[in-house]
Amino acid sequence: MADKTSIQWTDTTWNPTTGCSRVSEGCRSCYIERTPPFRMEGRKLGDPVQLHHDRLDIPLHWKKPRRVFVNSLSDLFHEDVPFDFIHWVFSTIRQTPQHTYQILTKRPARMLEVMNLIRSKELMGWANGFYTHVWLGVSVEDQKTADERIPILLQTPAAVRWISAEPLLGPVSLRWAAWDGWKDKDGGRRPFVNEYDGLRMLDWVVVGGESGPKARPTDLAHIRAIVEQCKAAGVPVFVKQLGAKPYEGRERRYPEPMNIKFPLQLKDKKGGDPDEWPADLRVRQFPHEGGTS
Repeated sequence: MADKTSIQWTDTTWNPTTGCSRVSEGCRSCYIERTPPFRMEGRKLGDPVQLHHDRLDIPLHWKKPRRVFVNSLSDLFHEDVPFDFIHWVFSTIRQTPQHTYQILTKRPARMLEVMNLIRSKELMGWANGFYTHVWLGVSVEDQKTADERIPILLQTPAAVRWISAEPLLGPVSLRWAAWDGWKDKDGGRRPFVNEYDGLRMLDWVVVGGESGPKARPTDLAHIRAIVEQCKAAGVPVFVKQLGAKPYEGRERRYPEPMNIKFPLQLKDKKGGDPDEWPADLRVRQFPHEGGTS
């Protein structure tokens, strides 16, 4: 059994846990509460996280390789998810190397702690200190969360390290030297030579605007800046959606300077149809693969 999904960068979702709690502004209008299971059960973010032992073996029945987004309805590294349960999840992952597992968290410190524990407990399935078919990432929505979460991600053992800048609520610079001194994948440390060295320690960047009935506006200049940074650094980037309220900002010089916002009128409610986007934002690349534009 596979969970259907409209998430463009994955093939299916697997939810061994459900439920979460808000930790930052990116969680304010979280889509989890709008999904059928939560609406039907009257559940809210902040309610106890549920562990679904009966779902742990689901990927074992999938023969065809697929990208699997782990916990689209939760956070695997939530503080209420016991280590033993996470270890069981990774036991299934270890037994299914034909799949690629994409995991996102807003709790990178717990992720780092748990992954180091898992690495110390089992060596099977690891190559150079990490699972080769697991992509570990953090969600960031603004510069503050990027500054807090990305350096911890860079210390975490993973075959692919990535970020999801969605919902993007403000400008995010990935060209900064604050990452200097953090461990690279091989456990060493190296000085940064230029402004893109930190960004090159990431393997993939996903970016998108907010959708849903309470979506906040998305300035396309902020999405465009991330795309341009990734291109300059040679890091694959995937523009997922422009959001429900995208706008193009323009500065008019005559008769007097003023900022004018031009909202985009899109048919797709989530701004997820690339055919409706400005041409320079139609970029959907994956790590280890060629991009599609």
